[in-house]
Amino acid sequence: MSETPGPCEPVEAKRTPRSLQVVRKVLGFIWRNWLVLGFGLACVLGYFFPHVAARGGIIRSEYSILYGAIGLIFLINGMQLSPAKLKEHATNWRLHIVVQGISLVLIPVIQLIIVRIVIATDGVSSGAIDASILVGMVVVSCIPTTIASNVVMTRNAGGDEAAAIIEVVIGNVVGSILSPWLIYGFLPNGGEFDSLKPAKADTLGPMYANVMQQLGLSVLLPLVVGQSLRWTLPKQVAWTLRTFYLAQFCSVLLMLVAWSTFSGAFQTGALTALPRSSVIFNVFMNIAEYILFTAICYWIASPPDALARLINGYIAESRPSSYLPGIIRRAVTVKKMSKELVVAVCFCGAAKTTSVGIPLAAAMWSQLDNFTISSIQVPVLLYTVEQVFVAQFFTIFFKWWLHRSSKGAPDAESTTTGEQVGTPGEPEDGTQAVEGNSNHGILAEATSTNQLSEKHVS
Repeated sequence: MSETPGPCEPVEAKRTPRSLQVVRKVLGFIWRNWLVLGFGLACVLGYFFPHVAARGGIIRSEYSILYGAIGLIFLINGMQLSPAKLKEHATNWRLHIVVQGISLVLIPVIQLIIVRIVIATDGVSSGAIDASILVGMVVVSCIPTTIASNVVMTRNAGGDEAAAIIEVVIGNVVGSILSPWLIYGFLPNGGEFDSLKPAKADTLGPMYANVMQQLGLSVLLPLVVGQSLRWTLPKQVAWTLRTFYLAQFCSVLLMLVAWSTFSGAFQTGALTALPRSSVIFNVFMNIAEYILFTAICYWIASPPDALARLINGYIAESRPSSYLPGIIRRAVTVKKMSKELVVAVCFCGAAKTTSVGIPLAAAMWSQLDNFTISSIQVPVLLYTVEQVFVAQFFTIFFKWWLHRSSKGAPDAESTTTGEQVGTPGEPEDGTQAVEGNSNHGILAEATSTNQLSEKHVS
């Protein structure tokens, strides 16, 4: 005789799937954010085996990673992006002013204020903070945006990677020229800093040649090749991107870049030789500054409406500005960019690159001993390492932010990218198309403003 199920059995049957759902959600979260774990593994490998991926190490990372891995990242980006979007952002003057203004003007000024506060509070004279750390912090603030991680993070978050690529190229060309002069101008003088004065500017020739060579071979050339493949073999390129998950492969390549950076930081030995208080101070300052700089990027790229109207009343909409050409008025007009552009601005404006920072410090202080040069380079290495970790969490946030806004009707931030600026028929600064999401391997191009509007409504 068969027994009828008791009242407790269905309840128990329901509990088991619920626990499985929790496990699936946890595993799904880990899988979606595996890059964080990958960066942790890169840190561990760099700590225990720094001789493998440091410059001059076993794998010769100055060639295999600096040119090979970064070159592959931009080759894949070139295969993904439409030439029209690259051309559109190349003439987006407001985007250039915002990103490069934050990176090469605003951040150095903020860093100078912080350094002066530390000096005024006897942080250096008391021996709590080594003077070379503050010099390195000035170097960090004056160098341009990073080459690879900001582009990958922008794409992973669903932002406008075409804008990020354009700012990488402009930032590293302009920044490589301006950075030494910014450092000369912002370095503190007197006291402990007299022994840390840089060499004369005529020693920087090899550094310029090295940076331009790397930018050309690891960024521009792969980007052109990728665009050529997309132009001549569109179907084959689309199949290759989908079949081999090349968007996700860019994240793996970024892990190799992080591994090389970690290895370089640990190989110098300066991290353990410097006073512990100096290193701890720099570690926490880097985190706080990166968050602060990202917040500044966000509020400048997407200012409150009341603030935008107030500033435009004195600048873009003032009587003297009415005599300026339209392209200049559009460039200085304060308005909200599209959310995808805001993501690109946040990842590009706050980031810094070791590709310029490390050789620049070695060239400017070549007359000093190796330990002092390594000590000045420590803040550069630490900031670039920490920015990758913190940026990964910002990737999660911005992905959620964009997903939340796409669920409903477009809000003010996503529909005011070209409001009341310019003349009819001219392209809007914030108009952009979603190129793809690396977590799903989907390419989706929008070739007109109308298609972009349909994407937001849907």
